[in-house]
Amino acid sequence: MIKNSNGIKSPDGTDASETTVLKPKLETFDDVLPYVGDFGRYQWLLLVALLPYSVAYAVLYFSQFFLTLLPQEHWCKIEELISNFTQEERVKIGIPESPDYPYYDRCHRRDLDFLSTLNHKDIRSIKWETNKTINCDQWEYNFTQIPYASIAAELDWVCDQEYLISTAQSIFFCGSIVGGFLFGWIADHKGRIPALMLCNGVALLASIATASANTFWSFAVCRFLTGLAFDNCMNIPLIIVLEYMAVKRRTLVVNVAFGLYFAIGSTVLPWTAYYIANWRFFAYITAVPMMSVFITPWILPESARWFVANGRIDKVVQKLQRIAKVNKKSPDTRIYENFVRNFTSSDIQTESATIFDLIKSPRLAKNSILLIFFWSLTVIAFDGHVYSLKLIPSSVFVSFSLACATELPAGLLLALVLDRWGRRFCGFITLALTCLFSFGELLLQSIVAKLTMSVLSRFCLNMAANVGLQYAAELLPTPIRTQGVSLIHIFGIVAHSLAPYIVDSAKIWDSLPMVIISIVSLLAATLVLFLPETLGRDLPQTLRQGEDFGKDQSFWALPCCKRSNRHRHYRPNQLSI
Repeated sequence: MIKNSNGIKSPDGTDASETTVLKPKLETFDDVLPYVGDFGRYQWLLLVALLPYSVAYAVLYFSQFFLTLLPQEHWCKIEELISNFTQEERVKIGIPESPDYPYYDRCHRRDLDFLSTLNHKDIRSIKWETNKTINCDQWEYNFTQIPYASIAAELDWVCDQEYLISTAQSIFFCGSIVGGFLFGWIADHKGRIPALMLCNGVALLASIATASANTFWSFAVCRFLTGLAFDNCMNIPLIIVLEYMAVKRRTLVVNVAFGLYFAIGSTVLPWTAYYIANWRFFAYITAVPMMSVFITPWILPESARWFVANGRIDKVVQKLQRIAKVNKKSPDTRIYENFVRNFTSSDIQTESATIFDLIKSPRLAKNSILLIFFWSLTVIAFDGHVYSLKLIPSSVFVSFSLACATELPAGLLLALVLDRWGRRFCGFITLALTCLFSFGELLLQSIVAKLTMSVLSRFCLNMAANVGLQYAAELLPTPIRTQGVSLIHIFGIVAHSLAPYIVDSAKIWDSLPMVIISIVSLLAATLVLFLPETLGRDLPQTLRQGEDFGKDQSFWALPCCKRSNRHRHYRPNQLSI
């Protein structure tokens, strides 16, 4: 049998001389991986290993929503009326009426001397009329739909203190920005596994400490420290798993696996809070997924690319041999020898670039700015819908679960249409529909109709977010891709920090949050149309290619409406990481 230039037969049993797509040398980890198995038992075990990290990500993302959840039905606490009257009677006697739900004033009470009237023979028959009101200093809550007092209820973060809920959430996301730099440096210098363990270890301790918080600032500090792990707890293991996965399987399989785990974690989370019915115990439960720190070295391998980048080629060979053993492969031992020799002798010249190169050329700067705004506005719309669920006068636990259950079907649908309709059209149609559904939620009066519109909006936003994640990785040129995606991520975290305040705008006008979300979605849908389409196009490998990318495209062109040019196509799921 004729062998290739290295004397090694290809992983599919053919020779290099019999096909034009095989690389002549084994220079990279991706070149060698097919010989030891790139989608076998080892990869399936890695997909299972993603479970605790995906659940941890969902818990970190959404747990604070339930730690600070407040019943919409709250009113001034009037000590003189507590012992002799029911809740309904206390509200009727001491609280002014309001035309809006819950149909009484939540921040003021009647300015009356209730103590002097308690000896009246039939106090219930007195018609309480006064135009004078005073501010509340204590509150009562109706725990019928929300069966526990969160830290926000315990500390009365309502009325003029309600902004503290949004501020605490923003502080959590600020922790994520710091954590990105901190654990990113550790990952580059000490390894991905040590960074992941330290990241989850800090989150574990901070989540436990959260349960002991009894003031705003103690709670905020604990949430800041917990936020250090947000994104990192998922990004690091996801990238590791992607490195060991078949190139052609990365997008579909990992996205579906992550979508399934994330959907399970976020759907179960609200009912965990509901049945525990104690925010401090719930805080302890949210620490459980972070205990993956104790098993991480045994269920996840170190990044092969980190070993390569640090010249530890012997470790890479050990990993390859381990993969071959688990996948029950018996590759020619000369594969490892050729890989080591080619890697040692290779002197590949790469174009160096910094983040400032993004703004040096006009088209590249325009595309970068559009990507930043597209992602940031999508994040604001996504989080805005999450936090706005508590404004709908229905069970927030049911509505939250229904919204989170859309994660997996949205991912599956996008996997079917993204490579047919293109990124630009999918981004536009999902955000345009989000605008439409948000506007519908604004106009409709029925609670069921509002909830339906909210769930449909979340379904569309799940897809829009996935489009945004893939768009940046494909559109930015190789020398600046990692730094560019990180920059977009930082702006996204800033957007995460701003989104909670959308709910606070309801104090100005009940419908204002949906108006903001509708406008933001429409703006994002419009901006994405000015990005070039990446479907069926070669990835830009240089800054010059990044500048010229899309110059030959028509604004009205749609990938689904023209014949594909197969010899020019790259597969989007073959992105290197």
